Amino acid sequence: MVSKHLVLAGDSIFDNDGYVLGDLGVIEQLRRSVPKEWSCSKVAVDGDCMRDVARQIADLPSNTTDLIVSVGGNDVLSHASLLSEIGKPKDLDELIEVPLRDFEAGYKNMLAKISGKPVSAHVCTVYTAIPFEDPVWCEFVPLALNRFNQVIEEEASCLGIPVLRLDKICVEPGDFSAVSPIEPSSQGGQKIVDHIVSHLTARS
Repeated sequence: MVSKHLVLAGDSIFDNDGYVLGDLGVIEQLRRSVPKEWSCSKVAVDGDCMRDVARQIADLPSNTTDLIVSVGGNDVLSHASLLSEIGKPKDLDELIEVPLRDFEAGYKNMLAKISGKPVSAHVCTVYTAIPFEDPVWCEFVPLALNRFNQVIEEEASCLGIPVLRLDKICVEPGDFSAVSPIEPSSQGGQKIVDHIVSHLTARS
């Protein structure tokens, strides 16, 4: 099998060590799951946003073959206060019109940065089945995130960048951290890792 070096960039989806209560974080799960000819490193930082990815990937390891980016959730979360203005589903489109436009511009810029690297780039959607306690968040956050995920898929498709659908992978309450529901648990992390390995193996 061809040797690969995978680099994980983005936010706490990949930098989740502080949320798994002593279990393995995503990067160590990945190291234990990849074929023996592969290696992995992480530049993702908990709390980072789309604009931070350029800094993360400024000096990638020279042997990097694949760059996998999971980012955007914190950018969306910065608009969470808008949920207090929602009374019914039809309000959603109007409320997120400007945030969605800003997200599209930011994501395009981020994609331009990663596509300029001499590596194979891959991006991830934001998962949507987050087990929030607030019923308003439970009802409207998935609807809003679906709109932002459409942007991710459309913009990545324009550049021929494959998309890993985390919204189809992490769908059970146990996939999310007991410390913070917006972070992957060890269970969710392993699902993400298995998906990454399956995706890259199929493309090898």
